[in-house]
Amino acid sequence: MCRRANMKTRVVVTKRPNEVVLEECDIRPGDNEVLVKTYMSSICGTDKNYSEGKMPREVLVEQVAGNNEAHHSYPLKMGHEAAGEIVEVGKNVTGFKVGDKVMSFGWYNTMADYFVAPVVSNGYGVVKVPEGMSMEAASLGEPTACAIYAGMQSGVELGDTVVVVGVGFAGQVITQVVKRMGAAKVICVDIVDGKLELAKKMGADIVLNPDKDDVVAKVLEETNNQGADVVIEVAGNDTAIQLCSDVLKHGGIMGLYSWVLEPAKLFINRWHNDGFDIRTLALMHRIKLDRLWWIEKTLQNVANGLVQIDPLISHVFDLKDAVKAFDVACNDPSACKVMLKP
Repeated sequence: MCRRANMKTRVVVTKRPNEVVLEECDIRPGDNEVLVKTYMSSICGTDKNYSEGKMPREVLVEQVAGNNEAHHSYPLKMGHEAAGEIVEVGKNVTGFKVGDKVMSFGWYNTMADYFVAPVVSNGYGVVKVPEGMSMEAASLGEPTACAIYAGMQSGVELGDTVVVVGVGFAGQVITQVVKRMGAAKVICVDIVDGKLELAKKMGADIVLNPDKDDVVAKVLEETNNQGADVVIEVAGNDTAIQLCSDVLKHGGIMGLYSWVLEPAKLFINRWHNDGFDIRTLALMHRIKLDRLWWIEKTLQNVANGLVQIDPLISHVFDLKDAVKAFDVACNDPSACKVMLKP
């Protein structure tokens, strides 16, 4: 097909920590890439951390040119959770065409009118939106796949009691998944009452606020003093990790989902006699050979209506209001998912 000249797009940029702006830049797909008109993009925890200067040490150290997984130093073009429609296809691209609805898996500066990305390779690029999945849900395809994977790999068995610590977006999705997988009792823990109310709508049986409730005592009461079979940490701090340890039963499973930016302390005295299993639950860090298979498997649950995503979108802002959107995402505890729409 005839290639277009460079075109202009607006894109959200973090110039330096705590300085988010909207800029215009040139964009054009390469021979192995597609050009996507953005339908909607999302602000995730990673975006919030980067906008506030909280780049993890490994990101700051490993500045690997051309490696999508090693994010960049400032100024940083933002965005990796988005969906849209292909408007141009590079000459070497096969299996995709203009008009295809796709979602991004990787850091492709998606908080923009348009973005370019390769078709999926080693689990990174764009993948087609499953039939039956809304474009709103598809715009959250990457975090949704990660959270569903976490629930599916958490070790939950029929009849288990599961505690989910932290019910932001990922925790809300994990709550639905473990309930679908047969958990008899799902206990959600968070310090934001609004998120706990949403978790009840998503299937939680019991919700607890550590600022008001004795979480350990309540979990022990609900489990005949045994503790939870599975505990999944989705809050991203050492207080939450310690709480997971405190409510877990002997021989239980502790699943770690969050990207914890600072060293976390875990008091393990009780585990001298009590054994337990720690497992990481991050899809995007899974071996690349089967990541695409897992993306398709997890998201089919959304397309089939088994997992609800649209109700988890709490705010939608016009792209021109990106600064306000980041302020809400970073500072409003009630925000679940904040979206940007060109």
